[in-house]
Amino acid sequence: MHENKPGRAHLKIVLSTAAIIAALVLTVQYISLARETQELKTDLAEINHIRYGLLNVDEWSDQLSTILSIKILEFKLTPESRIKVMQNLEQILYRMIDEVEGMIIERTSGQFSGVKRFFTGFAINLDQLRDSIPSYATQLLSELNNPENKEVMQQFLSAKLNDLTASTYNLDHMEPLNNVLDKHSCLDKKDCRELIIEKIDLKNREINLRVILILILVAFVFLLNLLTRKKINMMQASLLIIASFCLLLGGITTPMIDLEARIDQLMLQLMGEKVIFLNNIIYFQSKSITDVVRILLEEGTLPMIFVGVLVFTFSIIFPSLKLISSLLYSFHIGRLRENRLVRFFVIKSGKWSMADVMVVAIFMAYVGFNGIIGSQLDQLTLASETVEIFTTNGTQLLDGFYLFLLFCVSSLILSETITRTT
Repeated sequence: MHENKPGRAHLKIVLSTAAIIAALVLTVQYISLARETQELKTDLAEINHIRYGLLNVDEWSDQLSTILSIKILEFKLTPESRIKVMQNLEQILYRMIDEVEGMIIERTSGQFSGVKRFFTGFAINLDQLRDSIPSYATQLLSELNNPENKEVMQQFLSAKLNDLTASTYNLDHMEPLNNVLDKHSCLDKKDCRELIIEKIDLKNREINLRVILILILVAFVFLLNLLTRKKINMMQASLLIIASFCLLLGGITTPMIDLEARIDQLMLQLMGEKVIFLNNIIYFQSKSITDVVRILLEEGTLPMIFVGVLVFTFSIIFPSLKLISSLLYSFHIGRLRENRLVRFFVIKSGKWSMADVMVVAIFMAYVGFNGIIGSQLDQLTLASETVEIFTTNGTQLLDGFYLFLLFCVSSLILSETITRTT
């Protein structure tokens, strides 16, 4: 019986070591995949940004050109519009004859003006032309319904629209969008959008699988070593600390939250046709704790530096010191077990274990609401009643948040276990 107990403890250590090695490998793979997915989401948000859609001249030009072509092909005179168009054509023709008459008078003035006008009257009978204007207008009106003429009109109006678009300057730089298209070897936004979404879906499946395996392996290590009435030894404590480190590493280096505000659909009526803009991103951010700290410190202002130091202290330094202190306390190196700082982090820091989560939650809420509200005020104006706008808030918690949260729980269990053991 006495020989079986050491053998059972040795088996626990072997199984736990294998599980920890697998968890570490999966954590490294997860961090790499999460970073790649973060970059893909940022590229997708750039493609769908509102400055390349709703606020882009080219997008409006494409839709207006389509509507104009449809209206020209659908052109058909009604009895009411026929009378109005007939009157307009007659007025144009009368004005042209008046201008011709004025030119004739100007050119036949001077010496022998009477003779010149006499012979001009034989060549051009303006009164007869005026009497024939209604018939000319009727003939022109009938030509408007000719399919060949419609096609010519369509080409002419499309060319004019293209000229108008070319003379309209886009104030937004297109270089970021072009860089994304070149990066993914895409010809247009539609193909690039579909390609990136496909990549994100594939990587999300790989991420979810690895996160589930990490959680299973870490839970296995804790259950295997803690479901016993006996005190754990130094090696078991070390394995528990490394298991918690896997959760901490995955939590602080990968995105915790996606902040997104988008216009899902904006629709308005123009000449009886619908003008629709879909998936216009107003604001998007996907950041990890380390990204947040770096951005805040690079901001340079005193309030942002203070918040950055606060987040760095409670989310990275504080948890790391707890793990290091637990390791030193377990191995009883020198007189470190009696050190007040080590004892504080191992024994008395339990009530502070959720402070890091609170700080991150407050900061994320601050960044999220501040960014979304500021962006909406800058880029979105109030729409009229004839415009339908559907907006969504795509904010969601990511795997990094849950890993960090579970680390905090595991650190509480770890602190209690080591205290009970010693």
